Amino acid sequence: MRPQWMIRSFFALVAGAAVIAGAQVGTQPAKPAQDRNVEKIVESMKNAEKAVIDNAAPDFALIDTTGKEHRLSDYVAAGKTVVLEWFNPHCPVVQRFYDDEGTGLATKIEGTFANQEVVWLRINSGSDESKTSGKEVNDEARKNWHITSPVLLDPEGKVGQAYGAKVTPEMYVISNEGVLRYHGYIKAEKPAADGKDKLVLSDAIKSVLAGETIETKETKAYGCGVKYAKKARGG
Repeated sequence: MRPQWMIRSFFALVAGAAVIAGAQVGTQPAKPAQDRNVEKIVESMKNAEKAVIDNAAPDFALIDTTGKEHRLSDYVAAGKTVVLEWFNPHCPVVQRFYDDEGTGLATKIEGTFANQEVVWLRINSGSDESKTSGKEVNDEARKNWHITSPVLLDPEGKVGQAYGAKVTPEMYVISNEGVLRYHGYIKAEKPAADGKDKLVLSDAIKSVLAGETIETKETKAYGCGVKYAKKARGG
């Protein structure tokens, strides 16, 4: 018969291993593309009607200002984390995050993840009548603000309505599992303890890439109201 101290030591080792294993599960990085059930992910996105945190993000296909189609599920299927930014270059709040040197806060954050599996898509849901949308307006902004990623046009407002986008800028982060993980503003309403802006969007992207739980999943977005077509507003 084994001494009691040996039995206690054995169970202590087992318990310790379980704790370590549990901790490792919580910090596992996002699954590589080849380890995911892509068909299931895409199907979930196609079935999603509204954007809800920690649920499948609604799939969509939109044309950018160059005439190229972008389908959200294609990026996710390729293993990308996707950032959606509701965009209106005429909005003064949007303009604060851009400048003619290409060093505005939005472009800085996007540049931080340029060499990682992140795709940044700007969406303009302004109606054709609003004069805030269309190819010329957005291409001019891309040129002036040195934006290299596409601006997608949603003149009927269907995608904006599905995501509940109310203002510009309004941000969404979607993991490579096709799940909406963050929704809100670019930075926190109040600065950090050191007086600097707390970049909740950047923090959310980092957490998603690392497979970690996001500290702040949702914040209030501030800006100009999206200039939806009357039909999209339910009028």
